Parts: sequence; structure tokens; C-alpha cells
Amino acid sequence: MKILCLCSWYPNPFSPFDGDFIQRHAKAVAAYMPVTVFYVAQSGESVNVDKDSLIENVENNLKEKIIFFRFTKTGLKWIDKLIYNILYFRTYKKVIRNYISNEGIPDIVHVHVPMKAGMIARWMRRKWKTPYIVSEQSSMYSRAATDSFFKKNSWHRHKVKKIFRNADAVTNVSSAVGETLKVLFGLPAVRVIHNTVNTDFFYYRETASSKFRFIHVSGLNHQKNVEGILRTVSRLSEMRKDFEVVIVGDIGSALLKIIDDLELNSTVSCTGEISYQEVAIQMQKASAFVMFSRHENFPCVMVEALCCGLPAIGTAVGGVPEAINKNNGIIVLSENEDELLTAMNAMMNEYQKYNRRKIAFNAQQKYSYSAIGKQFFDLYREITGAG
Repeated sequence: MKILCLCSWYPNPFSPFDGDFIQRHAKAVAAYMPVTVFYVAQSGESVNVDKDSLIENVENNLKEKIIFFRFTKTGLKWIDKLIYNILYFRTYKKVIRNYISNEGIPDIVHVHVPMKAGMIARWMRRKWKTPYIVSEQSSMYSRAATDSFFKKNSWHRHKVKKIFRNADAVTNVSSAVGETLKVLFGLPAVRVIHNTVNTDFFYYRETASSKFRFIHVSGLNHQKNVEGILRTVSRLSEMRKDFEVVIVGDIGSALLKIIDDLELNSTVSCTGEISYQEVAIQMQKASAFVMFSRHENFPCVMVEALCCGLPAIGTAVGGVPEAINKNNGIIVLSENEDELLTAMNAMMNEYQKYNRRKIAFNAQQKYSYSAIGKQFFDLYREITGAG
């Protein structure tokens, strides 16, 4: 089979972490068959590259093509939107035609995040009758999300609905958000295929530390409610001093001020933004993982922590309770700092009950490249009728 992935988000030299979970899905599939990925984005202004610039990477069975088209804003919002869309779709269609001219029609198109790549998949279906599936990883279908689907304009919502309804299959990384999509768009079914983890980096390694170490990894935005974690850490530090907290991510001045105001500089350390491999090293040095999100789909960092054998504390939002249970962690209510305080204290007091090797083994069986890649491989065969 020839698999063509069309991605609305994807890592690139200017945004190396943008959609990195999509890249890991592509690598998981590439363990079973050749995969070509297309990602089209604008250049100009902050992204200063030449018109129609192409970045191509090849790694074993995975071929990535990142295409930039030149776009400079006029300052008139509606004109900018019109010009942007014309250039985006013109560039994408040119890329697809060249691919088909050289490689032939793909057996299946895999869309990651429906807008806007899903519109190209619909065009390919009309023109070449190519089947397509859509994988959604976003938590934007929560009304609490800053970029909530329900805040989008009617054109956007209509197009997303069409993309989902015309797909041969829809997958989501959690059953919770998958059920939301099913109801919202009237879909017959949504297949759950979780986010995947590179277990070459994220695996159990025994470490010894003089202090119990909590770790939090995220984009440190409003969704992650890091300020709630810090307030809770301040309360916990009044109860005991035998712990520390490491925060991984691009921390801003507002959170640094909270750390300073709460006098947590000796308890909380910040690494800044670090590489994927360095995140794994930090997790392997930790005792437990903590997140306090306001909304989620199925966060990658959560299952990466589990693959390192870290018991995890998470909130009862999205797909988090699908990964965390009494054997590998504690679930608390979102924004309930009293529950978070109790959970962090209990995690330290009852830490011996968690079997870290078993936590890591069970997580790797579910979320490794081989496990997730096989699920996509089986879905492709089901849709195409391949033997």
C-alpha cells in the first residue's frame, strides 16, 4: 500500500514541536509500510524562506515533504484570508498533482487534524476516488478550550463537519473526545487509536534521589493550569519539605513571578524548553508525574511518563482517565486544588504501592510504535480491502 499523510500541523524548522505527536504516528506506521507526509505552510514575515521552498527528509520508510508558499499580509483581514486560502490550496494541489504524476494514486490518504488538510483529501476523493481517513488529536471540542471549535466561524464549522462526514473512517486518540465527535457530527463510529511513544527514549530506568521529585511537562499555557499546581505545591511545602518539583517547558514571566511570590525558588526548578530526548531523561530522574489540566484529549506527556514507569496524577478531563487508574496513579477533579494537594501527599506517602517496572511495561505494550502502528496498518487494510 501507498499511504499519503496530509497534515494540518507538523514539526518544521520554524516550529519544531508543532504537531510532533503526528510525526510520531507517521513513524509508527512507517514501521509497517512506506509513508509519505505532506505539510504545506506559509512563508514570509517570521518565516523567511523563498517562494515554494521545499524541505525534504527521508528516514527509512518515512518521507517528509514540508512546502512553504510565500505570503505577505496586506493588513486587510478579509483580503488576507482570501489570498492566504487561494495560495494554500493552489500550492497543495500542485504538490498532490506532482506526487501522483511521479508515484501514482495513493491507496489511502490519512488526514491528521481536519482543517485545512482535510479539504485537500475531499478534493482528491472527488477527483481520483481516493479513500481517506481523519485522525483528530485536538482538545478543541471542549467548550473550555481557548480555541474551541464552538468559537469558530460558521464556514470553519461547516467544512470540518463535511470533512468528518465524508471520511471512510475517523480516529481519535481518546474514546472520550471520540464520542464527542460521534455525537457532534453524527458519525456512525469513531475508532480509538491512542497517541504513541518512542520507547527507545521513554523507558524505565532505576534512579536514586534524596528527595521525592514531581515533574510536570507541557506548553505551560492556560489549558495546563500550572498556576494551580504551583499554589498546591506552596501548600504542600508548608506540610513537608522532602520533595521538589521540576517544570519542563517554555516558562514565561507570569509563572516565574508566581514562583517568586510563593517563595518556591528552592522547591521548584525550571528547565525551559528542551528536546524530546531530554524530556525522557528528566522523566527518568523523577519519582512521579503531575498534570492539572483544565481540558485535554489524550496528552502525549502523560503516556510518556507512564512508559518511564512514573505513577501519574491527572485530572478527570478528556482521555486522561483512560490511561490513569488506581494501579498507576490518581485522578482528581480539574481546578480542585484541595484534591490535588491530597493526591500529591498520598502519592508520596503510599509510593511503595506502585510497581514502576510494571507501570512501564503495561504502558509500552499499549503505546509503543509497534502497537500503535499495527492498529493503523489494520485499519488501512480494512478500508482498502488489502489482504
